[in-house]
Amino acid sequence: MSMYDWAENECRLACKKENSDYNFDSDDFDYGCSCYKSALKAYKSLLEDEHSGTSWSFTKRILERLMDNQVLTPITDADFFKSADGRTVYPLEPDEYLKKRGLKSELQCPRMSSLFRTETLDGQVSYHDIDRYYYVDIENPSDTYGTSADFLDKMFPITMPYKPEKGKYVIYAQTFLSDAKNGDFDTRGIIYMETPNGERFDIGIYLTEKDGKMTEITKEEYNRLLERRVDRLNKKVAGRILWTLLSNSASDDEIERRERVYNGLSLTMRNGFVERLEEMCKFFENPEHYQYNTFGMVQALCKNDTEYFKDTPELVEIANYLQTILKVIE
Repeated sequence: MSMYDWAENECRLACKKENSDYNFDSDDFDYGCSCYKSALKAYKSLLEDEHSGTSWSFTKRILERLMDNQVLTPITDADFFKSADGRTVYPLEPDEYLKKRGLKSELQCPRMSSLFRTETLDGQVSYHDIDRYYYVDIENPSDTYGTSADFLDKMFPITMPYKPEKGKYVIYAQTFLSDAKNGDFDTRGIIYMETPNGERFDIGIYLTEKDGKMTEITKEEYNRLLERRVDRLNKKVAGRILWTLLSNSASDDEIERRERVYNGLSLTMRNGFVERLEEMCKFFENPEHYQYNTFGMVQALCKNDTEYFKDTPELVEIANYLQTILKVIE
């Protein structure tokens, strides 16, 4: 079997598992199978160009960087002032707005849209790559988001020439609501960070909303707010698990049936299910147990896939209780 035949067979098998009704040789569109077919085209192109050994690995690294929107050669300071077609790059804001922020200029790099160059009125130049990091909700690791991280630029300032390393800085933060009138959240603790090469750094920056702005506070004040938070984690996790249990089916008709039966139960019975589940989910409020609060674990609990949690009695108890709820609505 040639290299291409092997690759084609693997793609066909993967596509069949993705969608058993899809004809791999057709031009019909199927999202999952189309991805396999596109990858096979790229693989075939590399073979036709007779890449192998070192050149194969080198070409693969180039393609991976391009697909990740990463530059192939280092960026220099000069790259901020001319576009690819030679035109001058102008500041993002008028001078009067820049001056209000204490800046002489702020430029977006034409070669890398996530990279910015700022120069203060006294001539201090700094660079900011908004794509080199992301946040993870430490209470729900499946939830990632982006927001400012000024401390990162202070800890690991970007210098020229700049060629981003593979991987990103991952910042772990806890976000919660301490006052119901403030919407979804009003307090954030930036706990620690992992670098692209796996090093861990404790951060310990704590912020809460004061007069409409996120303001830095002490760890002691943060702990006091944490004690009186109104969006208790056990209630959030219990709600997510119960919703998944009712909607965790391959059939829309079955989902509709489960929801109809559950909503038809007495309010006393439904409240009992919720209260018992919330009590069990206090397990997740222990910071050492945040790691279990993931999309995959919620799915496993609802499917009673014990391989994921067999060594954790508290999770086994939750899974067994979910099976009890299912028996009531089946």
